Amino acid sequence: MTHITSGLPKIKTEYHAQKPKVRFRIPGTKQYLHLSGTGVTHGTEYAWNGTKAQARALRDRAAAEGRDWPFKAVKRIEVTG
Repeated sequence: MTHITSGLPKIKTEYHAQKPKVRFRIPGTKQYLHLSGTGVTHGTEYAWNGTKAQARALRDRAAAEGRDWPFKAVKRIEVTG
């Protein structure tokens, strides 16, 4: 079977924007949620980061297990820094 092509380059019609990332921090401290999803770490080197949907899932899982969730979402500007 012969394929007929127009010879025109394909136009990219789908652009995937990077989803905003969030981190969780204990307010008033420099303690962040550890990248394992449990425990804390000082600074952002080993801090968890993910999408808002992933963050919600972690928070909801902790609530379902009856664990305390002292973390608050950190602004995007701080996540990149």
